[in-house]
Amino acid sequence: MKFELFSDGQLEKVHEASLEILKLLGIHTSSKRLKELLLERGCREKNGRIVFSQDVVDTALKTVPSRCQIYGRSDKYTVEMGSNKAYSQTCVGTPSIIDIDTGEKRDANLKDLEDFTRLADALEFINIVSPIFPRDVPQEAIVSVETAAMLRNTTKPLRITAESSHEMKYILELLSAVAGGRENLRKRPLAYIEVSPISPLEYGFDPAEAMIDILEAGLPLGIVPCPMMGSTGPMTLVGTVAQHNAEILAGVVASQLLKPGSPVIMSPRVTFMDMRSGVGLWAMPEMGLAAAASVQLARFYGIPSTATGFSGASKIADAQSGYEHLYNALMPALIGTDILAAAGSLENVLTSCFAMLVIDNELASVIQRTVRGIEVSEDKLAVNVIAEVINSQSNFLEHKHTRKHLRAGELWTPVLSDRQTYEKWALSKETIEEKARVKAKELLATHQAEPISQEVNAEIDKILKRAQEHNPH
Repeated sequence: MKFELFSDGQLEKVHEASLEILKLLGIHTSSKRLKELLLERGCREKNGRIVFSQDVVDTALKTVPSRCQIYGRSDKYTVEMGSNKAYSQTCVGTPSIIDIDTGEKRDANLKDLEDFTRLADALEFINIVSPIFPRDVPQEAIVSVETAAMLRNTTKPLRITAESSHEMKYILELLSAVAGGRENLRKRPLAYIEVSPISPLEYGFDPAEAMIDILEAGLPLGIVPCPMMGSTGPMTLVGTVAQHNAEILAGVVASQLLKPGSPVIMSPRVTFMDMRSGVGLWAMPEMGLAAAASVQLARFYGIPSTATGFSGASKIADAQSGYEHLYNALMPALIGTDILAAAGSLENVLTSCFAMLVIDNELASVIQRTVRGIEVSEDKLAVNVIAEVINSQSNFLEHKHTRKHLRAGELWTPVLSDRQTYEKWALSKETIEEKARVKAKELLATHQAEPISQEVNAEIDKILKRAQEHNPH
């Protein structure tokens, strides 16, 4: 299956525009480490900014791996980046949650993070876990607390966003403790860690410093700026995509200048503003179109990618959420992305919802079935089977070919979607939202992730204590 948003000529124009931005404007950074890294390896300083030459960019792009792997605590879970399988990932950083009992929005807390992680661990088609944003923990150690909570409540691979550079030491210690040491972590990374430069074209101190720490640790690096059309990017979709691509490429180049062959993931997140209200939107169709455009650029470079995917403006797990999430996820999936993020999110990725995560698990299932494509073989074409049925005047229901392929999963099978007759459905008249909430409660009541050993748990507690006592100022 191959779907493209840009023609080859259009794609080349967007690429060239991104290069022009890097050559003329480059980036600004307050990190001495990043500035020295770039200037010592071929970049120039111009008007207080770091600009990139064509040769530096071209050389760096040659050494970026086209594939890498991220592992779970359990051997059952491995994410193969570069395979374009559209793995699904929960939303990162949502400060609010829909209470599973009351249905009301409130601040997220640590128990919510633990429960949301356990639910994601239980759902078959949620492949990677990111943290919601608990408000009741020390903010100076929030990513460390999030990392520990996820490690304890899922055996699946993690996605972590480095909010501040001072926490990288503790994040790496936590991952290493569970992996069995730094070398084991490097060989089998339990997470990819993302940094978020500030649009337009600003590599702030914290993301720049964290980026270098991640690279030096040998872990997969994600680069995730979030420009907003008309606010922190141009009021044209393709213009913001070009700027955004330049912002990501700056990090890709830096990674290869520091350590050629370092695994890097392009994580485009072009958003837009509702000019009537000032609200930042992660809705359709622009979100899905921009993601598809950026993913096509990542595919052009041969670099693994993620896209937002499961996002929308709806405030509840309703029909609007369903069609927004499906559209925004399917567009980049058809182009060929590795990860679709933001599963379980509502309200422009500001709120997480247990029921929506269950619905997104179903959407992820059908998207992964779609991108898998269709096998064309003699057995699948079934010409002989058709002839046998017609010549014997029998039917396909009793043919062994039907049983074989039905049992092999030829038909996609939903968990939530109702396929009964109207009369059977009318006995309860249960909506998809109600079914998803009930399913979430059932899984939370019964599912526990494989526990971490007492020794490792004790080490996690020690690391968290040090992280919470650390004073970055």
